[in-house]
Amino acid sequence: MRYQQIIFDVDDTIIDFAATEDFALHSLFNVHHWQLTPELQRQYHAYNQGLWRKLEQGEITYEELSEMTFHDFIKEHFGLEIDGQKMMNEYRSYFGEAHQLLPGVEDTLKFAKKQGYKLTVLSNGEKFMQNHRLELAGVKKYFDLIVTSEEAHYSKPNVHAFDYFFSRTEIGPNDTVFFGDGLQSDILGAERYGFDSIWYNHRHRKNTLNLHPKFEVENYPEFVKLMQNDFEKKY
Repeated sequence: MRYQQIIFDVDDTIIDFAATEDFALHSLFNVHHWQLTPELQRQYHAYNQGLWRKLEQGEITYEELSEMTFHDFIKEHFGLEIDGQKMMNEYRSYFGEAHQLLPGVEDTLKFAKKQGYKLTVLSNGEKFMQNHRLELAGVKKYFDLIVTSEEAHYSKPNVHAFDYFFSRTEIGPNDTVFFGDGLQSDILGAERYGFDSIWYNHRHRKNTLNLHPKFEVENYPEFVKLMQNDFEKKY
């Protein structure tokens, strides 16, 4: 077997992030009677992704992201002064209940387990929330280890997040491959740490960072084909 361990990202790799964000955002705005138009939702998504990129690049902390996200966005678009952390906590309570799997996830996890791979998770997120969502989605049972940035005190792609992860597993980087959708976090993180990755590019994004994942797939059946061929060639 070419690899012994597969690390998975969670959001937009296992669980559909777009559906999760849509549910959580609509729930929050409905409760507070704020109008959420499609254009405003697109603006929020772009704004939020920008904050996460700053976090991943070490420009802001997780605590700063939590405080800023809704405080700044609501102030800019509605002219209201709110408690940013309190609003983020409320948003996360909705976010934590959404768990729609992307197509093909569970069948792929079953197949990988039967093939003898150790399946693990490394996610930029909170320990309780990510464990809870994987449990609700019915797939937590497939993973031998679940590590979050909250526990590691560092976010992907920071090498310290990977240091912490590999301190928790007996399988080293040379026998591990990372499967994730995030260029900035997953693929860059694996490349910096010096081990192989598979870019799950189901959103059909461009490789703007000029990174070099070992493989690129657009869906889970393609990932299964890679495993069936012991990762010998691309599909």
